[in-house]
Amino acid sequence: MKKTLTLLFAALCTISASAQLSNGFYRVQNTLTDRYISIEDNDPANYKVSITTSSVPLTGIRTHKPGTKVMTSPSTIIYVRSAGGNQYDLEGQGTGIYKISGGRLYASLDQQSDGSYKGYGTFQKTTVVIADDEIVEKEEAYLRNRSADAQYWWIKPVNDGTNYLGIAPDVEVDGKYYGTIYAGFAFKLASSGMKAYYVSEAAGSGFSMEEISGEVPANTPVIVECSSNDPANNKILPVTSNAATISGNHLYGVYCSLVTTKSVNGEIYNSSTRRTLGKSDGKLAFVQASSSDLYEGTYLRGNKAYLMTGSGDSDVMTLGGSTAISNVKAEAAKDKGTYTLTGVRIPDDVTPRPGIYIKNGKKIVVK
Repeated sequence: MKKTLTLLFAALCTISASAQLSNGFYRVQNTLTDRYISIEDNDPANYKVSITTSSVPLTGIRTHKPGTKVMTSPSTIIYVRSAGGNQYDLEGQGTGIYKISGGRLYASLDQQSDGSYKGYGTFQKTTVVIADDEIVEKEEAYLRNRSADAQYWWIKPVNDGTNYLGIAPDVEVDGKYYGTIYAGFAFKLASSGMKAYYVSEAAGSGFSMEEISGEVPANTPVIVECSSNDPANNKILPVTSNAATISGNHLYGVYCSLVTTKSVNGEIYNSSTRRTLGKSDGKLAFVQASSSDLYEGTYLRGNKAYLMTGSGDSDVMTLGGSTAISNVKAEAAKDKGTYTLTGVRIPDDVTPRPGIYIKNGKKIVVK
């Protein structure tokens, strides 16, 4: 489906801006349909289309009725950053309208007497009104540029109360619940009984993880030990933070996984390089994904974390299992220096390309 660049920008404008809004994290709910906006495609290549197709829905920007999808997905969280006056940059899923527009657009938002906001955008001197699909009964819809009745939005600050973001566990192991998350913002754990981990070592048939103290940095895929199987008891709170990036994390994440006939923003799952969180023999593990673990049975799910693996790693890698690297030549494992997984030494003056290597006998990930 064709989508205009202007339409995307205006759609994001509607997502979460407001006259007199403070910088911060928000959700945006349509006043007519009650559906919330969710950014599910952050690839600007999908929006370079003629402005004349303004009545076509924006398939990359979805709207969802209140429920688990809204309350557990980072795609519904937008950071509003003031650009002066009633203009804002709206950021989420590793991007923002100013970035997508090539530095040519901010969001304009007009506050209404009832506290709602009318969002619009101006691009190349053309103003576009953005609304939700006017059919109220739909559980999921798209943004459209045609309905005056559905063009007003509530702008709600994200908090650790009723407008929370929660972790939906992926697996239960020995009475404990675990889930993964990959978000473009830093966050802190807001419910009791929660812990966050990164994977510090992974090779062979095992992996090790280290607890993260304090805030989880932005753009950091992690495993979260939850307090229950109910996301309402596993709240996290997005924060602005300068927390240092965690080095040596073997986890990997993707922001979006939307795939339609005219919009492809997904990463196809590769069983030789990725494992999904699961369990094996009663232990927490990373395993090869089944079709039910994937988006449309093929693609990595957005905002989840995955373990990066090499050719010598097992199909099942358990917590505390053996981290011996089986397919690396013995001399590569014992000698100092950097080697490929096939035992080829990388010269000291050469920077390795992104991938998995053995350095001084230990597995590393170069991003």
